Amino acid sequence: MGKIVSFILIETSTSGPDEILKKVKESKYVSEAFIIYGEWDVIARCETDTLHDLTDFVVSIRKHPDVKDTKTLIATSG
Repeated sequence: MGKIVSFILIETSTSGPDEILKKVKESKYVSEAFIIYGEWDVIARCETDTLHDLTDFVVSIRKHPDVKDTKTLIATSG
């Protein structure tokens, strides 16, 4: 089975996008990440071997004090 590809949308506090982007890019699961405009502040493209790995990563992001909300989108084809 191949990698699980997902996109994580992250809403941060006003001062948070730069710090969150830096933290997210340090993860071995993140292949790309960007600051974006709109309802969400950061988007990260992730590749994990298991849903458990993805869950652990998302939970670690949510624990950061500058993170207000996240939404995880799992790709089914590409």
